[in-house]
Amino acid sequence: MPRHCDEYIHDFRVPKVLRVFLLVNRMPAVDKMLLNEAGFNPVLYATYNGETYRVTMASRMGDVGITKDFTKDMGYERRVAVEDLTNFRGEP
Repeated sequence: MPRHCDEYIHDFRVPKVLRVFLLVNRMPAVDKMLLNEAGFNPVLYATYNGETYRVTMASRMGDVGITKDFTKDMGYERRVAVEDLTNFRGEP
């Protein structure tokens, strides 16, 4: 069974950009909105099956949503486990 996305937040062996994205995107919506209003909206890109995707959400089910459309802040084309992704970064 894949690790829940929450398990990566305090795992200092994984990239900081991943941990921060998951921390913010697993917050209650009202807290995330406050951060967004303050101009803090972490962006995460990763490699999936050899292609770059933007990660757009972290689910309470433990997976993440990804899209090839880098302009999207919300919405996704597929849901995958964090462990299926590699090369986490803040830019494409």
